[in-house]
Amino acid sequence: MNRKHLAGFTLIELMLSIAIAGVLLAVAAPNYTTMMLNNCLTTKANGLVGALQLARSSAITFRSDVTVGGLPCSLSGGATCSTTDEFGSGIIIFRDIDGDGLADSDVEDANGDGVMDVGEDVNGNGILDFEIIKRVSFECAATMNETISAGDTTDNSTALVYSSNGSATPRGTIDVCDRRDGSTYNGRRITISATGRPTTDATLSTCP
Repeated sequence: MNRKHLAGFTLIELMLSIAIAGVLLAVAAPNYTTMMLNNCLTTKANGLVGALQLARSSAITFRSDVTVGGLPCSLSGGATCSTTDEFGSGIIIFRDIDGDGLADSDVEDANGDGVMDVGEDVNGNGILDFEIIKRVSFECAATMNETISAGDTTDNSTALVYSSNGSATPRGTIDVCDRRDGSTYNGRRITISATGRPTTDATLSTCP
């Protein structure tokens, strides 16, 4: 009677495989975590720079103020504004047509029918206008703290306003940091110039 030979692992082989996998995991996990944290810093810094560039070009195009505000602070009914992570949850770009300092939905279309009815032309330009231009939410945990630096003397700003000439008030300095010891990595610093253009410094060594 022929017996089939069943291939498989011996107990020793299985234990050896598990040990090797454990070593590889121990080596790879810290590198993976570092990569994810660095990606978060880059994603948030690039997201804010893109928002600032869009706000600047929109202000010049519309010939009116355009605001870059932190979420949820700049939304109607938003939560209490942060003083250490003003832009870390997300960004909203909007035209403050009704002057309340908040990003309102359908500001000139209160009933949402897509038509500017009597009394809805808030800024009196005869055009159906909407406040919100773009909204960006962030999922990772790096903080984005507005701080003081050369040329920017206003701390803890939760909104940066671009005027029709392309300049921003306040000029704004935002440090992008994460939970790591500040001596072990470099954060990002985004600085707005006198002409309103944002620049990024990827060598920030003053993160907490």
